[in-house]
Amino acid sequence: MLPKSYVVFKWAVYTIATLFLCALQSLVFSHIHVFRLTPFLYPLLPAVLSIFEGSRRGSLFAFFFGIACDLLLPAPFPGFFTLIFPVVAAASATVAERLLSRGFLCAGIVSCLSLLLTGAFRIFIQLLSGGQYMGLMARIALGEAVLTLPALLLVLPVYRTIYRRCASDY
Repeated sequence: MLPKSYVVFKWAVYTIATLFLCALQSLVFSHIHVFRLTPFLYPLLPAVLSIFEGSRRGSLFAFFFGIACDLLLPAPFPGFFTLIFPVVAAASATVAERLLSRGFLCAGIVSCLSLLLTGAFRIFIQLLSGGQYMGLMARIALGEAVLTLPALLLVLPVYRTIYRRCASDY
């Protein structure tokens, strides 16, 4: 059993890295516009972290990250990110634990999964509220996913480095 100070340090480093990536989204990615779409980095973060930390710890991180996103970002309804991010994290961890080894291919697949789940959940909410523009919403979600996927080249090395430097089970 590792000391609690080690666990606190590890998650503090994850938190700082996540804040850095959120700042990158806010300062850089939000200013990239292609066909009126911008990359949306936030769903990638709990997905990629979960392939390294597993479903329990990844889902807990995703839950708190979802709360922070719900407080700071516009969403279809209050609690949107708090609901979808733990689902994304659990699905990502399952893919990493049962189907693929933790690497670039796994991260790419779970990133696609996270972006598509988030987009599908937005479309589902729109459908429940009587939305008429399902085709447009689907194209926006797909375009946003295509624009966001190259950001995996930044997210994966950050979380992989932290995981490798702090690699120990607790």
